[in-house]
Amino acid sequence: MRFFRRSLITLGVAATLPTVVFVAVGAFYFLRAERARIETDTLSRSELATMLVDGRLRRDLAALNVLTSSVDLAKGNMREFYSRVQRVKAANPAWRTILLIDAQNAQELFDLRRPLGTPRPLDETQSQALSDVRRSETPIAGSITAPPEALAWVYAPVSIEGQLRYVLGAGIEPHEFQQLLSAVAAPGTTAAIVDRNGRFVARTVSFETRVGTPATEFVRNAIRDGDRGLYRGTTYEGLKNYTAFHTSPWSQWSAHLAVASAAIDAPTTWSLVAAALAAAGALLLGGTLTLLMLRDMTERRRAEETLRQSQKMEAVGQLTGGIAHDFNNLLTAVIGNLDLIRNKVKDNERLQRLADNALEASRRGAKLASQLLAFSRSQRMAVGPVDLQQLFNGMSGLLRQSVGPSIEVRMELDPDARMVMSDANQLELALLNLAVNARDAMPAGGVLIISARLTNAADRDLPKRDYVQLSVTDTGVGMTEEVRARAIEPFFTTKAVGQGTGLGLSQVYAVARESGGSLHIDSEMHQGTTVRLILPLAPADAVVPAPIPAAPVPAQAEPEPVKKNAAVLVVDDDRLVRRFMTESLRSLGYDVRDTDNGVDALVLLDAQRFDLLLADFAMPGMNGAELGKAAQLKQPGLPVLIVSGYADSAAVEAALGTGKQLRKPFNVAELGAAVTELLQSREP
Repeated sequence: MRFFRRSLITLGVAATLPTVVFVAVGAFYFLRAERARIETDTLSRSELATMLVDGRLRRDLAALNVLTSSVDLAKGNMREFYSRVQRVKAANPAWRTILLIDAQNAQELFDLRRPLGTPRPLDETQSQALSDVRRSETPIAGSITAPPEALAWVYAPVSIEGQLRYVLGAGIEPHEFQQLLSAVAAPGTTAAIVDRNGRFVARTVSFETRVGTPATEFVRNAIRDGDRGLYRGTTYEGLKNYTAFHTSPWSQWSAHLAVASAAIDAPTTWSLVAAALAAAGALLLGGTLTLLMLRDMTERRRAEETLRQSQKMEAVGQLTGGIAHDFNNLLTAVIGNLDLIRNKVKDNERLQRLADNALEASRRGAKLASQLLAFSRSQRMAVGPVDLQQLFNGMSGLLRQSVGPSIEVRMELDPDARMVMSDANQLELALLNLAVNARDAMPAGGVLIISARLTNAADRDLPKRDYVQLSVTDTGVGMTEEVRARAIEPFFTTKAVGQGTGLGLSQVYAVARESGGSLHIDSEMHQGTTVRLILPLAPADAVVPAPIPAAPVPAQAEPEPVKKNAAVLVVDDDRLVRRFMTESLRSLGYDVRDTDNGVDALVLLDAQRFDLLLADFAMPGMNGAELGKAAQLKQPGLPVLIVSGYADSAAVEAALGTGKQLRKPFNVAELGAAVTELLQSREP
């Protein structure tokens, strides 16, 4: 019996030893992972800060480039050009000044901080800027000047007849970059934006005294030795730290985010302590501690993955919104001119067929631009209570028609999860998108289940409240882990060329995030896929707007006669779009004048009475909404039609108020209908 008891004790100790070792090693690696998480998060923040700074510098350069094509500058009319520069500066409140450098004589021709006078010799900063522009032959982000008047500079070259003649520079208030840095840096931490010469542009600590001064030797050594990474250093305030930095390959500016050394070194020290504690308490807490530790590590990895994905999608969303704006401008000119060509070759069947083919391709491009806007979340969603039962009932027929007869569709709705917060139209499109994807994953048929139930398993980064899990499950081929991880990336698709844009799941993700929720994908090869939309549960007292009954179709009536030879003023900074609108309106019998900016438009309004103002929204200096208000002060009652391909539709609507808007791209018929409607509304 004694031997048996001793054997049991030995067996127990032997069984405990692996547990002790496992717990000690697990604690060690957990704390090391915590250190890696802090490093990764800080590096990501520094990269994000650099992206935001580059975006700000590129916007300032775009505004400055407006002046490079000035006719007054090309002709050497400095006094008139000086006046125009003053107007551009007034339209950019973040700019302290604008200067003009004579590149051939290496002289400063003028600086808005001083009255226009005789040229002055270049200082050291200006000479360096001229040298950099000559070397790059492109617009550049310069350096910040030293106190007492610290300004961040951007420069744009002006070439005439293939030779560099002038350099334009804009001095930007450093406070603009301070705000970008504060939005990225964690509260209470030390962070900085540094220019290419190692001078502070922004700093979360002692900004007023440090801006424009040289950074520490640790900062300067880091940007000299590499483009990104982590280095040890000490701040001017004596804080010993690890600093993550990222340098922009374009501007050569860099963002530096410091983390106290204790936050990095402490996990290593405490890992040894944790190992000792784990060994001492292994008999009682070993199994529990291991379970909790593994679960916590899993949750941390999931949260980090979600955060990185969210930051990446947000950055790509801003980029796609800008692309869609420019794309809409191009498509307006393409669709409009093709429409004009088609109307002029009615007797030539071959040319009409070619024009129709090109128009069809252009409209597909317009649809793609619309998808880009939806993904970028720049189109405002009308988020409100949505009755899922009503939504399911309304779309069931279309849903079954979309997936085909070989797929069985089931809809399961928990009565307690009936009301969610979202946009009914966008949510319906999202479900149709998911259903079509499921259909493509089940070529031989299968089962599609759309269900809704209450859930408490919301993301850690979502506010604490009640949520509904809206799931779309198929029995299809499933996804590999690599495909699942990239599924919501824009333009990523596994379909053949021409069969998908890769924006479907991206749009669904955008709808979920804009509704205040999130999206998750669970999938296994040959086991099917489940896409889970986590949406906020609507308040108990929420009321869903009743559907508006269809109005009876009125009898077709002849259009009201429009005033013949009505005078229309067209204002658009895009030459191709402006030419299309001008020629289209003239072909419709209107008397058209046009210009490319708001200032010249106001001059024309002083000289002539117009029946309609047609203006682009996004223009340098004065946008279309501001021009419309100024024009109505000069000619009260003047109808204003704003055309816009601007990505941020919410911003456009806020600026326009109740003003009439025509979205780009559009054709001749749509333009003519909008103009006719406004002119008819003006007639007594």
